[in-house]
Amino acid sequence: MLKIKVDGYREAKAILDQLPNNMQKRMLLVALRSSLRPMLSSARNKVPIRSGRLKKQLRIVRFKDRRAPKSEVDVALKHVFEKYSKKGTINEYYGKFIHEGTKDPRTPRKEGRILAFKGDDGQMVFTRAVKGLKAKPYLEEAYRENSERVIKDFGDELATAIEKFVNKNFK
Repeated sequence: MLKIKVDGYREAKAILDQLPNNMQKRMLLVALRSSLRPMLSSARNKVPIRSGRLKKQLRIVRFKDRRAPKSEVDVALKHVFEKYSKKGTINEYYGKFIHEGTKDPRTPRKEGRILAFKGDDGQMVFTRAVKGLKAKPYLEEAYRENSERVIKDFGDELATAIEKFVNKNFK
């Protein structure tokens, strides 16, 4: 078994630059996904629970940036919603509204105006103002708690991925 010791960013980048792009991406993706798991579990524990659907839809996803270099891998922690609207699904913006909060969006612009909308029971509601949602930044809190751990874990996971690749392909 071959052991590789990587002491810094420059050495890791030099090793990765010698590999083809698809191998680099595969190793980086494995390292990123496994290092983000503690942040995912922390964020899931901090999500305010009303029905539990928002908590279930929080995932680690890969997305592509067309302007980025071909060897770059982008990963995010975000909510993934179903494509088709079924009975019982929640709005795709709901997570953003909970995380960032809402101002009082339906306050009348001019004095003397009254808001009118349908309530939960289907009856019309007339009021001068409505309260917005208070922000609950659970993703930011999870990031603050786990950022150092994620960086450390990423380095360890990347070293493990490189070591597995070398042992598999260069026996």
